[in-house]
Amino acid sequence: MKSSHTITPVVLCGGAGSRLWPMSRDSMPKQFHKLVNDKTLLTNTLERVDWKGERLRYLPTRIVGGAAFESLLVEQGETGSTEVERYILEPLIRDTAAAIASAIADLAESDPQRMVLVLPSDHQISDAGAFFDVIRTGADALAERGGIMTIGIAPTRPETQYGYIERGEGDGPVYDVTRFREKPDLATAETFLASGRFFWNGGIFMFRAGEMAAELERQQPEVWAQARLAVERAEIDGKCCRLNAEAFAASPKISIDYAVMENAPVIGVVAASFDWNDLGSWNQLHDGSPLDEAGNARFGDVVAIDVKNSYLRSEDRLLAVAGLENIIVVSQPDALLIAHRDKSHLVKDIAQQIKQTGEWPPLAVAHSGRPVPSPRVIRKWLFDTALPLWAGAGLDRAHGGVHEALNHDGSPADHDYKRLRVLARQIYCFAYARILGWEGGPPDLLEHCFDTLIKTGWHKDGGWIHLWNADGSVRDAQRDTYDQCFVLLALAWLWRATKWPEARKWAERTVAYMDDHLVDRANGGFYESSLRLDYRRANPHMHYLEAMQAWYEVTGERSFLDRAQTAVDLFVNVFFDTDSWSVTEHFERDWSVRADKPARIEPGHHYEWVWLLLRQARFADQPQLKEYCRKLYATSHAFGHARGTDAVCDSMAPDGSAMIGTARLWCQTEALKAGLQARADGLPGDETLFIRMLDVIFNRYLTAPTPGGWYDQIDPNGRVISKDMPASTFYHVFCALVEYLRHEDLLT
Repeated sequence: MKSSHTITPVVLCGGAGSRLWPMSRDSMPKQFHKLVNDKTLLTNTLERVDWKGERLRYLPTRIVGGAAFESLLVEQGETGSTEVERYILEPLIRDTAAAIASAIADLAESDPQRMVLVLPSDHQISDAGAFFDVIRTGADALAERGGIMTIGIAPTRPETQYGYIERGEGDGPVYDVTRFREKPDLATAETFLASGRFFWNGGIFMFRAGEMAAELERQQPEVWAQARLAVERAEIDGKCCRLNAEAFAASPKISIDYAVMENAPVIGVVAASFDWNDLGSWNQLHDGSPLDEAGNARFGDVVAIDVKNSYLRSEDRLLAVAGLENIIVVSQPDALLIAHRDKSHLVKDIAQQIKQTGEWPPLAVAHSGRPVPSPRVIRKWLFDTALPLWAGAGLDRAHGGVHEALNHDGSPADHDYKRLRVLARQIYCFAYARILGWEGGPPDLLEHCFDTLIKTGWHKDGGWIHLWNADGSVRDAQRDTYDQCFVLLALAWLWRATKWPEARKWAERTVAYMDDHLVDRANGGFYESSLRLDYRRANPHMHYLEAMQAWYEVTGERSFLDRAQTAVDLFVNVFFDTDSWSVTEHFERDWSVRADKPARIEPGHHYEWVWLLLRQARFADQPQLKEYCRKLYATSHAFGHARGTDAVCDSMAPDGSAMIGTARLWCQTEALKAGLQARADGLPGDETLFIRMLDVIFNRYLTAPTPGGWYDQIDPNGRVISKDMPASTFYHVFCALVEYLRHEDLLT
């Protein structure tokens, strides 16, 4: 009787999947998409190694993937049925040899006899039971003969896009490997198929950790040495193993096939008895999809008349196709692919050409009927036009700090006051822009703003004042909680951008002042200001959450995350209305709802909370917060957009009635941020919201006569009703567009 085996699966999550453009991209590779069923390819792979059977037991899985995808990897790994032992996070791509070496470096020393199964994360294998049987056969052979066991896929066509494994003589299902063959031309592939001696190389193989380590050390000593060093120096955070960047970068970039397989002394192959598809192209995805009676694979809102043997997918709109055969149509919010199935391999060339030129096609037309600029154009507007305007004309050189607003022609607006929070917001934007590599603006930009803040903004009794007069003298000396929070946000990014020790010191003074003078120890939260006013608002606490998250981001110190959690607790216990799925804005001092104010909610704040709570869910590992986000997202999306413009309205009743159809620009930017983060985190809802909001923002607001400026408010018919451009709005515009560019992978 054959013995039982335990085996550690190692799932590889590398590669860009460019042959599945425009869905699969560098910023969102194919393994994170739901391409064959209602689960992502990665989730399907993890469930495949959770199968229970006789004489073989899968141990908890190890996942190897890019550090940039940590949140996606962890979320998908922790929400399924499969237990994940470790996430090995690569700081950069060094191919499969270094990835596998990093995954087994510790096992080679602690448990060299451990069997390891390596498999890609982006293949389709529908029969997990048949897969289990093949792996068990391979484990039996590995226990008997040692070395490396590969899984060979019986070819069904003369495929030129796969590597091949040539087997030796025998009756199977286990054979010796004679040699590996690279991707052949068509004539050679036809010869391979006719011979019956070749398998497709599916990239699935097994070994004992100690034997693979020995082979790596023998054949690729530098790969092995640097991988071990990257693991030894890794940052460990729970299950996450963030490999040391310097050591990992020093590893040669080479695949495991070239590095070890081709010259391994003992290597075998097990014939697969399961259906397999590597989903490497739209044509192959068609073959692996459920088909209608005409041979069409249809996903999304698709109407097909007299269409045969085609792949039709729409992610954003109604897709109607008529009178065609053997085509591929994939509609995304910002790109449309049309190709003949016989030429699906050319999609990779399209993706490469677009990547080389740096220009995406214009985004899909939304509500306004006009195209939205490409991400590259948006980046240019932000960094080459808007930032220079607000770092130039927006500065108040005569009286310090920044102007409260600019006129639509770019000249300073005539205001007799200046809010301290506006200066704090501009410091945040300028500092963050410097972090992102922007070198524009005057050389003393940050010094000018910071000097004004600390020299005239700090009250002699502590805390930051509320208002200046236009000439820079103090107008209102109360210390408003909202203002303190924005100063803390600004100082976080200023400290990150400059490492000025003064920025950290002033932040500590601010926190100490808030703790000593603004905290309501009887009822929780903060007073509205140092005047101990008789009302409370949710909004300052939302920005306290934002500020504490910022300090957590730039320092990694848990104390800031704990402070952020106090705002989250208030949201859950006080602000969130479970009946209307809305955020209550105004309260009495004891947090009872104010009876003298009509119940109003602000959809813009809803979207802002969604973005912040999704961040907290990730930072603090609190997936339960996503349910609140789903409800807020649903309320704002269903009721909060004005029909005439699609803009997010300024306010409405909690049930969606009594909408005030005017719409400030900041509400649109918060919806853009929420839509992006919700889409990235897989929150149910409108995945095209970010397209709609880009359309609204660029085609209704950022059309001011001054380049880099905006119209701040429109009425329900889209007419501009604002008189000038408040500087405070730049914080919202900057944050939203940076978020968009970050999601499009156009920012470092």
